[in-house]
Amino acid sequence: MNAKVLDTNVLLDRPLEQTLASMDPCRIVIPLAVVSELDGFKGLDDSRGYCARQAIRFLDSLRPDLHRGVTLDSGHIVVVEVNHTDVELPGFLSKHNSDTRILAVSKGYQKADDVVLVTQDMCIRIIADVLGIKSENFVVEHVDVETLYSGWAKTSISDEEVQDLYEYGRIRSTGSYLPNQYLVMADSAGGLHYGRFGSGVIRLLGKEAGAFGISPAPNNREQVFLMDALLDPGIDLVSVLGPAGTGKTLLALAAGLSQVVNQGRYDKLVVTRELIPHGRDIGALPGSKYEKISAWMGSVFDNLQYLVKNFSPGKYDERCNPAQRVERFMEEGFIELEALTYIRGRSIPGQWIIVDEAQNLTKENIKTIITRAGKGTKIIVTGDIQQIDNCRLTPANNGLVTLIDKFKGQDIYAHITLSQSERSTLAGLGVALL
Repeated sequence: MNAKVLDTNVLLDRPLEQTLASMDPCRIVIPLAVVSELDGFKGLDDSRGYCARQAIRFLDSLRPDLHRGVTLDSGHIVVVEVNHTDVELPGFLSKHNSDTRILAVSKGYQKADDVVLVTQDMCIRIIADVLGIKSENFVVEHVDVETLYSGWAKTSISDEEVQDLYEYGRIRSTGSYLPNQYLVMADSAGGLHYGRFGSGVIRLLGKEAGAFGISPAPNNREQVFLMDALLDPGIDLVSVLGPAGTGKTLLALAAGLSQVVNQGRYDKLVVTRELIPHGRDIGALPGSKYEKISAWMGSVFDNLQYLVKNFSPGKYDERCNPAQRVERFMEEGFIELEALTYIRGRSIPGQWIIVDEAQNLTKENIKTIITRAGKGTKIIVTGDIQQIDNCRLTPANNGLVTLIDKFKGQDIYAHITLSQSERSTLAGLGVALL
């Protein structure tokens, strides 16, 4: 029977049940050295710690026959294998090294099975090849970024359809569009009209809507589409993909403040993100949870201060500076900043949730957040796949692109890809040239 020996990094990539589901039925061999390494990761608060704990619990549920092999309903046989001490390996490979013991298990299984070592470690794959051991990379699910759903498309309409569009506010369409896909419709004179598809018709977008003093930038149709999706209570999930300076976070915050503070449609605006440093980590931060999180939320505070600087209802002192106004909004419970670490286990009803920098999240992280949503909650997921700080993710396998690929076509979901930088000429050149 074919056998696959799993390295530790494979078990840390995603829950073990999902790893097994991605493989054809075979003998799954987990070296005892791998179990020992999992024990060292189980205390971490990140995705590796979560996957380590899941793997340990899964293996514990298979006792007491792990040493003989346990047959699962899927047809896999899972066995935890002790070190093959009788296997001869080159002397320069330390016998006390976990990688060496994993290689020894793989070499030992060659005597009875067609064995493949599955590892994400390129060096181990090279050494395995030298030792005559078959090896392969554990390739996670990838999304074709080049063909990723943009959320909108171009089409042409007749003069009669233009007349009906403005007279009735909608026209019937036989095009193969997805629910909540936005359309740029060109008429015979070269005029452009914006609409959104749903239930077999294209509805004309209303006048450019604003929120909390912010409107889409002039001639930026992508921001027009985004604002429409943000302000539509029938859309529960909005994803926004775009490079720096395109207005992702600013528009999401403006729409959220408008519907929390002005309209009272949601109880609170919650902003969360994965706390991954850009560059070298400066270590643990002092202070309370709020003080620690604030150090990671600088960009969010910048946008909030910009939004509230002209907000002056009677109960707020006109002399307050923007930073003090933001603090007052938080004290009154309108705004909450939360680390992604504390999201798991919560049920969050009636809130406007912004998941910022989502390109640094795994598919499992995104699933955790989406499944926290209670009734009346709207989630906005923003990110830039050109700025990934999580070394275990790529533009093709992060949680944001996975969400876009899986949710497109759902009636309660809309996506917009932004491309036009509005921050400054310098920022736009930085995106284009670097």
